[in-house]
Amino acid sequence: MASVECSIGDSISTLHPDIIQTQILTRLDGPTLASTASTSSYLQTLCYEQKLWREISTATWPCINDSRVVQAISSFPSGYRSFFADSYPFTEYTWESEKQDPPTTGLISAVDLYYRGELIYSKVQEMETENGKAGWFLSAPFRVDLLDEKESVQTKILYPGGDYEAWVRNMEESMELNWIVIDPVKKRAANISSRKAVSAKRNWLTGDLEIRFSTVVAEAAGKKNAAEVAVVVSCGSAETWKEVDEEVGGEVHVRDVRLQLEDIEGKCLKGRDSLVILQGMLEGKRCCKDGGGEGRGKGRYEEYMEMKTHMREKKERREKAQDTICMIFGFSLFVLLWSFILLR
Repeated sequence: MASVECSIGDSISTLHPDIIQTQILTRLDGPTLASTASTSSYLQTLCYEQKLWREISTATWPCINDSRVVQAISSFPSGYRSFFADSYPFTEYTWESEKQDPPTTGLISAVDLYYRGELIYSKVQEMETENGKAGWFLSAPFRVDLLDEKESVQTKILYPGGDYEAWVRNMEESMELNWIVIDPVKKRAANISSRKAVSAKRNWLTGDLEIRFSTVVAEAAGKKNAAEVAVVVSCGSAETWKEVDEEVGGEVHVRDVRLQLEDIEGKCLKGRDSLVILQGMLEGKRCCKDGGGEGRGKGRYEEYMEMKTHMREKKERREKAQDTICMIFGFSLFVLLWSFILLR
């Protein structure tokens, strides 16, 4: 086996390194390039070239061309190679509840939204988490909005009209999203999105179609507590589907892109608790380098929704039992008092 590896290494080394780097390695994707680097020390040297990893990273996540992200990545131990190793695989879905010291400086969100493989929205936004003038952030419900209230993004997506439910299913299958959180101080990054949508449904209050990208996380100690890292993309227009259809078609606009963390009861977590979870995802192990985690995302979300339904039903039964006991106790007390009055 060693002799085979030696012969392969020797044959490759006969090629000029410029030919290997410009004609061969540039055609590889990130995981393949990383695997190639492990075959020999000679290829490892060539594969660790920063330019290769910068081109692969920017092709995978166009938003990281932003100067703030470029500056943050430049401080990573191995630059773009470290960034890719952090952001491409899925993170372990756990956090340590005893860690009560969230980041003291701003995190950076780098977001790319796709429809059928075409980029339709991209943005980089700093997330202030410091105490002081923004100290309210840690005690307030956590939510990161990328669009202003009256802002919307025009797209080339068309709502054809005629079959709203079929179009909703199509939107769920066609939308992809990367939400990378970057910690410039600890020099770590993590893609916290499920990447493929896990659900799409109409918000009956606003009329918008809400497409959800969800990562379910669990507390490391016993994994009893669970939470959801949710990115919600709201799409509207076509006169907001004319109260679901009437054959009205038109262009689809992105009206909201937001990040929020919710507990299993559906309540938004506060800033401090949310940042503890995000920090756990940044520092956690990476898995599913082959992209297999994308298929698990919806399955985990459906399991989580079943768990939420079970807990809600259990809570309703408990409350109903308590109401019944209170009614029985109240009626018994009424009978006792009435009997006392009659005896007097």
